[in-house]
Amino acid sequence: MLSVIEEFDSSKIEALEHQMKTQQERYMELMQTNVKLQDKASDAFVLAKETAAIAKGSQREVEASLNAMRNEVRAELETVNAKMKALQTATTNPLGR
Repeated sequence: MLSVIEEFDSSKIEALEHQMKTQQERYMELMQTNVKLQDKASDAFVLAKETAAIAKGSQREVEASLNAMRNEVRAELETVNAKMKALQTATTNPLGR
């Protein structure tokens, strides 16, 4: 037992303590980096959701505007067709039928 005590080298323990401290510091740095990355990922996710909501809203607005224009053009076309038919009827010689 005395030989074990005599062979005891405190520099080995100090080296191990230093290595452990270095590993703990590196671990803490990695954890902080991980937290920052998670925050950025969370922000990106929220931004993507907001962008998707804005895009859907814009799409609905465009579709509504387009449908209104289609209906307006359709109504104008029907009016023009009705006037053309009335004009054709008015200019057709009834005796030529």
